[in-house]
Amino acid sequence: MPLDVPASAGQDRWSGYVEPEPGLALPCTIIRGRRPGPKLLVTAGVHGAEYSSIEAARRLTALDPDRLAGELTILPVVNIKAFWSHQPYVNPLDGKNINRVFPGDANGTASDRLAAWLVQTAMAGMDGYVDLHCGDIIEALLPFAIFRDGDARSGELASASGLPYVVRSSAGGHSYGAATAMGIPGVLLESGGNGLWSEDSVGLLETGVARIMAKLGMLSDMSGTRPAPRVCQMAVTKAPVSGYWHPAVTPGANVERGAAVGIIHDLVGPGKRTILAEHSGPILYHVTSLAITEGEPLVGIAI
Repeated sequence: MPLDVPASAGQDRWSGYVEPEPGLALPCTIIRGRRPGPKLLVTAGVHGAEYSSIEAARRLTALDPDRLAGELTILPVVNIKAFWSHQPYVNPLDGKNINRVFPGDANGTASDRLAAWLVQTAMAGMDGYVDLHCGDIIEALLPFAIFRDGDARSGELASASGLPYVVRSSAGGHSYGAATAMGIPGVLLESGGNGLWSEDSVGLLETGVARIMAKLGMLSDMSGTRPAPRVCQMAVTKAPVSGYWHPAVTPGANVERGAAVGIIHDLVGPGKRTILAEHSGPILYHVTSLAITEGEPLVGIAI
């Protein structure tokens, strides 16, 4: 069933709160265009400290209905408990990363239930889905889009975003993959990071959504040409040990396979482990935290 919000005659914008379950209220805006057209869902704040994405979604709520064909639904802060507690990655209600549990479980823990609500209620009846993200408090990255590998319609939307890298992914548990499994083209856009937001990082996401809306026929064509994105996959190197992480690369740097991407120093004594690139290519993101635990991601390389 679709979101249960007022739809009074002639109302072109509704803003308020929706409740996936009692006691959990999420901000929501629905903008109804002057002309019929597709329905698009935009979410942000699945990770509550990814501020560029949340600010971009907030700005999209001001879109003029006169410019719009169809209907735009925006949920700017999905992981509201993490947002208020300034907590990266996980939902403080159960310690889970919501963007690893899609399509969710209505009978599961808090994150499972929220993911299930997004899939079964918020995504229902949509013609497209965009999930806005950025590097979290401990991540620096290049702007990129992600789509489910093999889904041509999602790939077209990812490329239409104008972001310089488009990543094909077959990983499970993610929001855009859940949309694709329902037959809804879905993409995830990333820009910004390290617990900061800037006009540039927010603008890339806001413009990326507008370009996707133009591709769907919801907005007029965006003016100007842009370079074709690099379509790639992402290879992630994980920490073999815990310790102090000293990265030796920055987003955008090109590395050769076997080159050092950083060092993990032991907590006690002079011991250290040099981390080598497992592939050649540009660095899409790296973790900036000094603290790193075994198994955590360190760098992502476009291949």
